[in-house]
Amino acid sequence: MVNALLFVACSLIWGSTWYAIKFQLGAVPQAWSVAYRFAGAGLILMGVCLARRVRLTWRPADHALFAAVGLFLFSANYLFVYLGTGYLTSGLVAVAFSALSVFNLVNGRLYLGQRISAAVAPAWAGWCCCSGAR
Repeated sequence: MVNALLFVACSLIWGSTWYAIKFQLGAVPQAWSVAYRFAGAGLILMGVCLARRVRLTWRPADHALFAAVGLFLFSANYLFVYLGTGYLTSGLVAVAFSALSVFNLVNGRLYLGQRISAAVAPAWAGWCCCSGAR
């Protein structure tokens, strides 16, 4: 039951993102919109970590890795999503963005040698069926 509630909460929050992006476009430059979004998310996560007393000290090499992941996997990625939403409908952008999960699975297998578990096969098949990917 808890997993179902978490799934519904994630779906509602994630699904509303595309609608919010549409309203955010034009008020400020897209790069600022992404910066506001991630600054707010960072502050919320910092508060959660402090409330849970999670250790937040890391080696400098770890910080470099965090910065690279943040830049490429989140910041630049979302900037392109915001830029694309200016030209395409948010629903189409959402479907294209959902392809990232498939690419993450494939790239994890190709570059990191991670096995693709049988548990993700139904989700992958559902994505391919619903998005028109073949």
